[in-house]
Amino acid sequence: MINIIITFAIIYISYRWMKFINRPSVQLFYNNESLKKVVQSCPSLSNYKPTPYLNGLLHTILGTAGSILIATFKHPSEKHTSNREVVHEAGLSVDWIDKGSGIDVQHPLLFIMPGLTGSVDDGYINTIVSQAHQHNFHNICIYNYRMLAKNADFSFKPESYNYGLKMQPNQFMSNYVSDGFYGIDNDYYYFEDDVIEGKRVRIDLVADLHYTLLYLKNKYKFNKILAIGCSYGGVQLGMYLGRFEGKALIDAGVTVCSPHIMNITQVFLSTFMNLMLCKILQRGLKAIKDQFANRNNYPSNWTIDVQKALNATWIQDFDTYYTSRVYGYRTADAYYRHFTLINRFPQVQVPMLCISAEDDGVCHLKGLGKEEMIQNGRTILCLAKAGGHIGFLEGWNASSFWFPKPAIEFLTFHS
Repeated sequence: MINIIITFAIIYISYRWMKFINRPSVQLFYNNESLKKVVQSCPSLSNYKPTPYLNGLLHTILGTAGSILIATFKHPSEKHTSNREVVHEAGLSVDWIDKGSGIDVQHPLLFIMPGLTGSVDDGYINTIVSQAHQHNFHNICIYNYRMLAKNADFSFKPESYNYGLKMQPNQFMSNYVSDGFYGIDNDYYYFEDDVIEGKRVRIDLVADLHYTLLYLKNKYKFNKILAIGCSYGGVQLGMYLGRFEGKALIDAGVTVCSPHIMNITQVFLSTFMNLMLCKILQRGLKAIKDQFANRNNYPSNWTIDVQKALNATWIQDFDTYYTSRVYGYRTADAYYRHFTLINRFPQVQVPMLCISAEDDGVCHLKGLGKEEMIQNGRTILCLAKAGGHIGFLEGWNASSFWFPKPAIEFLTFHS
């Protein structure tokens, strides 16, 4: 039996090695020759040696939970202390990383946006922070979403609520990706009537983000704000930069494994990842479900069904009963089509680096939209041949993580 296992292991490793050996580890896409200087200043972009015997699923599992599974697969051991600053009592806050030197407003702010139910305690956040320390970033904070706060006020409406959206039937968006599978070039089309008419408050994630950035900018007077958005955090980052265009408060950004075209990503989502993402979303909702026990804690015309969302098997059912209704969309499909990174990227006016992996089981390659991503002339798309979803383990012993290196190099160049 042992011999059979060893034989299969040798065959599998040989297959993975042959699949890798004749292909570059990373492909870079951009359509502006001036970006070559940026690429040359980020050596890690072309210096990735993915662990050859790991597929996308193993990269994902070991990359996000590796320290629990086996000692070899671990995030940096550097310990970071953090202290929370409340931005607004409605549930907006940031966690500051303190390495002993405090906040130095002469240096830029590194603003990190986790994915889904992510937080300052997650291993991949720790890896980004450790890499940022090596590049002498003095000011680092992690964004906390209002949707995850146990004391969230869902009636809070930031001043920038719906900024950049066309909420009238005859208003259309210039440069919007108008392929029918991506979406329709009219914001009005997606939202429920009472949201359009201003009769119901919805959660506007992008407005929350701008409110937080404006608070930090006004209080600390940072000369620059540089951002990294992981997974769903990257979607919010790209949506923000596209909606706010020249008024955006971020000077350069990086997205890591973000679903560029959400309705296509949803179609090709693997069964395993569909189940796992649904469980992750349900975990976040369970933490705050007591808020929904009292109808006075959220807008009276929200039609959410918390129990059905918690009992859902698939992520689309969860989004049907909860997410789309909280955000004010007509359906879950309308939410996927509209809240899609690719729809806003033509309007982005700051340098961007987008890191993705061919074997990402969450963000399928078919939902990447390579040409659309780089058409603004400011974006570099970095497509790795392996890495899974926020994994990117490298070396034969899989002892390090690659993605924070090019991300921080890129932001250092623009600091």
